[in-house]
Amino acid sequence: MATFKAEKYEATRITIQSPNSFNQVLKNLYSSIRDPSRVDEWKKKAKSITSYSDESRKQFEDNVNSAIGPHGFMIFQEFDHGSWIPLFNVGSGLKSKRIILGNPLVAITMLKHDITAGLAVPVEILVRELEKGGRTEVLYNLPSGLIAGLNDNEELRAAVEVLDRKLERLVREVCE
Repeated sequence: MATFKAEKYEATRITIQSPNSFNQVLKNLYSSIRDPSRVDEWKKKAKSITSYSDESRKQFEDNVNSAIGPHGFMIFQEFDHGSWIPLFNVGSGLKSKRIILGNPLVAITMLKHDITAGLAVPVEILVRELEKGGRTEVLYNLPSGLIAGLNDNEELRAAVEVLDRKLERLVREVCE
């Protein structure tokens, strides 16, 4: 028989507003995490793993390092909510995109301590236009609350706090 367990923990949402347009913030973001057209590239590389040898690991690490941008992240997926929500009279015609980004070599620093960290890595951000051609905001949930909120492992906490700082640095810079 299946069992059910519910656990509460605290999460923190971060919002950083930019005076820049939605398109400029996305341009800045893509210059760091790479263009969405590269999503399939990563999937093919990940699916091509056929053995778990040291050589395969080195090749995987090389592939990741060639795909990440200057802030240490790469794009995994993107959902253009702004393209369809106007059908339901939502969003006032303003743009919004949910973007999944990460780095498997950073993720493994947490997954090795708690495999359930996989619920929150890669991370996600929401880029939201606040006014046509004007201000934009980027929102995300602080990874440390999502990943270590139910775990008091100090090594896990240290690893996820590195991710917190890397993500904040990325978002602040793309918003400037």
